[in-house]
Amino acid sequence: MNSKSAIAIFLVLGVGLLAVKYPKMQEVFGDIAKVGVGGYLGQIMPGE
Repeated sequence: MNSKSAIAIFLVLGVGLLAVKYPKMQEVFGDIAKVGVGGYLGQIMPGE
């Protein structure tokens, strides 16, 4: 696992835990996770 993958996994797990702890903010944490995963995918396949 490279550092980019580790950071993306850490981000998704972190916002998942925060969403469980603060259910009223789940939509916001979902958006943060989407942006993080989108940025990760953009880095691993930028020209496709």
